[in-house]
Amino acid sequence: MNNVTNEKVHRTEREMVLDVIGKFRTKMSPALSRLAKQSDPVAKQFIPSPYEALDFGTEKPFEEGKNNHGIYGLERVYEDRAVLTPYFECSAYCRYCFKKSRTLAGSAKRMSDEDIDKAIRFIESDSRIRTVLITGGDPLVDPRLLEKVLDKVFPIPHIRNIRIGTRNILFSPEKVTPDLAKMIACYQQIDYDEPRKSKNISIGLSLNHVDELTPEVVRAYQRLIREGITVRGQVVLLKGINDSVSAMRELLETFLCTGIVPYYLFHCMPVVGAKHFRTSVQKGLDLLQELSPYSGTTTFQYVYVTPIGKHRIAPGHQLEYVKIDGSRYIRSTTPYKAADFLEFSDNKELPPLHGINEEGYITSHYLDGHDEEEILA
Repeated sequence: MNNVTNEKVHRTEREMVLDVIGKFRTKMSPALSRLAKQSDPVAKQFIPSPYEALDFGTEKPFEEGKNNHGIYGLERVYEDRAVLTPYFECSAYCRYCFKKSRTLAGSAKRMSDEDIDKAIRFIESDSRIRTVLITGGDPLVDPRLLEKVLDKVFPIPHIRNIRIGTRNILFSPEKVTPDLAKMIACYQQIDYDEPRKSKNISIGLSLNHVDELTPEVVRAYQRLIREGITVRGQVVLLKGINDSVSAMRELLETFLCTGIVPYYLFHCMPVVGAKHFRTSVQKGLDLLQELSPYSGTTTFQYVYVTPIGKHRIAPGHQLEYVKIDGSRYIRSTTPYKAADFLEFSDNKELPPLHGINEEGYITSHYLDGHDEEEILA
């Protein structure tokens, strides 16, 4: 009887995986495929799971601003930053990706020359914008397109910082050649006479587990560091992968001793199919609290993200919980004024689960995760 029952469960799980693959594609680069065979924490991030078929989440948790002012690929929700997404494709697909509906289930859409020119004119028109983040998809998948965008962003007088967000260094470390590193580095300029007019370019590298820092990956980002480019490490907190003190400490220490500056620790967003990856937000606070007795040279900025922007929290932060439709949400008064968000994001109203307090600041409600193991139903 047990064998029959087990076979039913296994058959159901296989069917669920097929449903998942039918909706969200799977993709791994050759380098990543080799690594996934050696590392269970890596494999869990990329191999489709039956848990992705559970009824959970939203397909677009942070996509409202990706078409600002009618310009495809432009996003702005903050006063001093603009985001450009030249190419919506990656060399591999992370199963928890908050842009899941735009990569795993979408087409590899890219900004046209006209889109890029419109976006550049928009950024030029507002001197409050000091930082441009070039993200994706992954901009390192198409270095020629990245170079075209950099050529247009760099001359804008009020742009002081250019950031490139990537995970492709893990997927295809061989693509980070000395020539690519030099090309990126040439967009860095230090003005010794007037330092405030300097321009900095940096890399935000997404890595989630120490197993991802293979010799090839370390050599790849060292090529960038040797050219004077700052590499910052960005991590997503993932249940069963890096949500322990030992895993996070080992990752932090390896970042530091190989030249990566720890930057953001992101709480996994409530995207469709990601329920089994999501811890509670409190779990991240507890992890950082347990790591706080160690070297204070640097550590992560812990954030969770709603459609209106990042919510920074640190050990000691008291979370406020409310129940909405039977689920636990974190209620927060943000540092963002509603009028500013509506102006910058080109929206007429706030996203769902967001309101305005008496001082004009946005209040948000974020769906919390949980620390128990998920059960297939």
